[in-house]
Amino acid sequence: MNQTKLILTLKSFSRDEIKLFEKFIASPFFNNGRNYIPFFTELKKFYPSFESENLNAEFIYEKLYQGKKFNRQVMWNFVSQLEKLALEFLIHNSLKQNRSERFYLISDELLKRNLDKHLLKEIESMEKILSTAKLSIEYYKDKLLLEDSKAEYWYVLQGRQDLSFAGLVGSTEFLILKMIAELSVLVSDLQILKIMYNDGKETNAAIELVKSLNLNNLVTASEINENKYAKVYKFYYDKIMCALDENDETHFFEMKKFFDENYFLFDLNEQSNTIISLANYCAHKMRLGIDKYLRILFELNKFRLEKNIGIHSNGNLNKALFHQILRNALSLGETDWAENFVVNYTPKLKINHQKTMNALAMGFICYAKKDFTGSLDYLSKVEFIDIRDKLHVRILSAKAYYELNNTETLFYFIDSSNHFIKKNTLIGIETRDSYLKFFNYLKKLLICKDNYNKNKVMELNSDINTDQILRLRHKEWLLEKLSELK
Repeated sequence: MNQTKLILTLKSFSRDEIKLFEKFIASPFFNNGRNYIPFFTELKKFYPSFESENLNAEFIYEKLYQGKKFNRQVMWNFVSQLEKLALEFLIHNSLKQNRSERFYLISDELLKRNLDKHLLKEIESMEKILSTAKLSIEYYKDKLLLEDSKAEYWYVLQGRQDLSFAGLVGSTEFLILKMIAELSVLVSDLQILKIMYNDGKETNAAIELVKSLNLNNLVTASEINENKYAKVYKFYYDKIMCALDENDETHFFEMKKFFDENYFLFDLNEQSNTIISLANYCAHKMRLGIDKYLRILFELNKFRLEKNIGIHSNGNLNKALFHQILRNALSLGETDWAENFVVNYTPKLKINHQKTMNALAMGFICYAKKDFTGSLDYLSKVEFIDIRDKLHVRILSAKAYYELNNTETLFYFIDSSNHFIKKNTLIGIETRDSYLKFFNYLKKLLICKDNYNKNKVMELNSDINTDQILRLRHKEWLLEKLSELK
């Protein structure tokens, strides 16, 4: 019973939601006159884990109907009906919190019933709320609904077409803003998917469709007409073009400049979305070998930490972001800054991530300080959370073994790493190919180190330099080690 949809749903409820749900199912309006409280009272005793061996139909039935023969159909009916009520409760709860949907539904009902005074009051209330709201897709959606309701109020209820004009203009404005803001997110996601998974026809078709819209004309028109949101249009346009025309870096720098100076205009979600788009652009450029984006990403990371933008996920620092910030700083030789970052931000990770991420971070920091034995010691303490941790540990361990001239161990380690990467289905194709390339080149590097041959070294140097699959930081390390052989 603990894996039923009802129990899984109740598991997701907070303590406050459990209390509210009890009131919800006690209401005749929702329960159709049936009393589910005794059944829920028994279930509630197992909250929040719902793990007890007594959590079964027979045990609960005995509690409800002492001494009576077990009736599975009765229990099935209880579970089925309470499951439906739980979903109704989630809808009801969501509607209370969703400003847009609530306003849309209530204004539509008031309009149908010709309750003009009631509708005007709702419009004024919504207008007051939005007067202090920050820019976001949700804001544009709310404003679109508000302006549309104003137009309907004046035209349908008051018969004043002249006064409905402002609402029509406003709803058009916010419809376009909502569209271009949503496109800026979708196009960025499409481009990332295209890069990561080499997706073909469908992704390209969607991107070509956006290109055909000629959004540059929209931006130009807003600037010529001195539109209040002209700079916002330009911001979203640049964000879209960062994905559609990555070779024109002007879009990235203009988008970044506007955001640096005006980030406070946007809500937290929009801030987070934008900082992620900027970071992804930098990461992609770095993969293409453009080194200047290492420093740009470093400054971007400092900015997001200082302003607390897009850092937390469910109250904790995102593990992948922690790793990215650390590695980026170390790539630039910012070792002291990286150490301070680890001290200050490890406690902000999820509790069960802190120990292992600290060990991994110190492994990287020790390596940067050329304490290779210390690095291996820390890496041995890493308790793997996901496949990425295993890959990071393997790469860094291999580099440390190389620096310590532990050739025999390294040859064995390279073979075991190749076997691990080839066999593990959780590793993406692009990542797999890149890491296999690294270990293949490392093996050749070891051979050159043990038996130096100028021609072989030059040939290996050329192969690494021209490789399009190998990741930038791996390529730079291999080339550095080759130059040391010379």
